[in-house]
Amino acid sequence: MQKPDLVGYITLRVPIRLIKESESWEIPEVYTYLQPGEPELVSHDIPAAWHERLREELEEGGGIEVGQWGPEELAATTTLSEHPLPTEPPLPSLDLFSLLNAGQ
Repeated sequence: MQKPDLVGYITLRVPIRLIKESESWEIPEVYTYLQPGEPELVSHDIPAAWHERLREELEEGGGIEVGQWGPEELAATTTLSEHPLPTEPPLPSLDLFSLLNAGQ
C-alpha cells in the first residue's frame, strides 16, 4: 500500500472554555475541566475544488481526529507565555541634540 500524497494543510482555531461546576449545592467540591467549542477555519492551502469534498469527509467521519500532542509539540506551538515579560517603556521622541543646539 502506497503512502498517500500530501496535498496541503488546513489550520483550524478551536475555542477552549474553562468550565467550573459542582455536582450539587450539598457537595461543595468544584470540578474544573476544559471544553472545546466549534472549530473555525483560519487558513488553508488546499485546492478550492476540494473544499466541498473535505467538508463531506469530515461530516461523514464524525469530525476531526486530533493527534497526540506531547510537551515538545505544545511548547513549540504555543503563543502564550507562562510568565510574560514586562513591556519596555517607549523611547523618548524628542531629539535632545536639536534642543541643545536651538538654545545657542
